[in-house]
Amino acid sequence: MRYNLLIIILSFIFSSCESNKTFNGFTYPEGKYKALILSYDDGTIEDLELVELLNKNNLKGTFNLNSAYLGAIRGWPQQNGDTIFQKYVPRDSLKQIYANHEIAVHGAYHKDFIKISKDEILEEILTDLKVLKELTGRKIISMAYPFGNTNDTIAKFISSTDITNARTVDDTHDFKLPNEYLIWNPTCHDSKVLEYSEKFIKLNESKLSLFYVWGHSWEFKDKKRWNAMTDFCNKIGKEKDIWSVGTGEYSEYLKALDKVEFDSGEIYNPTENLTVWVNLSDKVEKIESGQKIKIKTVTDNGYK
Repeated sequence: MRYNLLIIILSFIFSSCESNKTFNGFTYPEGKYKALILSYDDGTIEDLELVELLNKNNLKGTFNLNSAYLGAIRGWPQQNGDTIFQKYVPRDSLKQIYANHEIAVHGAYHKDFIKISKDEILEEILTDLKVLKELTGRKIISMAYPFGNTNDTIAKFISSTDITNARTVDDTHDFKLPNEYLIWNPTCHDSKVLEYSEKFIKLNESKLSLFYVWGHSWEFKDKKRWNAMTDFCNKIGKEKDIWSVGTGEYSEYLKALDKVEFDSGEIYNPTENLTVWVNLSDKVEKIESGQKIKIKTVTDNGYK
């Protein structure tokens, strides 16, 4: 009898404590508020050295590949009349090279989407998707626009493919979250990375932020640029409060946050949704798929 009474009392206390929690916002996994995306285009052989640098510092990259050029050497005419020859990574080595990283679309032949027809754009994307899936066995949902060029019309019909996010080269120079996944403007090119890294590292807000860096590994033939990138990776890789993540995984997490429901003093993470992380009364907790948590108040149920 006394034992049963004790159980009832403890259950009541626990229930009261649960319902007294205040929701103070979402976090990234493990309670982090800062995320880093490193997005690199083309798939040239210089990716090998960049991947090694990222692996050494426990950083994750998104590599946007031109599948038609894999294993080939391709000449790119320049405005000054010169031609730059690029060697691309082997077709049969993608899984090994990018084992710890995301593989994404960049157009099979790197054609400028603004200058070709809708059918040609779809062929560029669908061919890239098909080849990259066959070579890696992966689900591929991310893309970087060739030359960074796009518009609202292009983005709209790209949404009919498996692509769920696509990056431009229109730098924002800030750490804000994306407004549009299919016209996703990054923070900066990696030539500017040291200008923004210190500011990002010093951020200490209970608000989600994103440092989105893009570039091409072949640009690191410039020793000064390579040394700057090495310094950046060595430094930011030591920061424990930054979530280094691929573009696809990041976008899927934000979409999972949008699906979380708030109703009648509860937070509910719908069945089949990803696990999400929240700040409850200044304590970080994760909410699994299908799980409900009772709360007292909500100070902010947004994250952007």
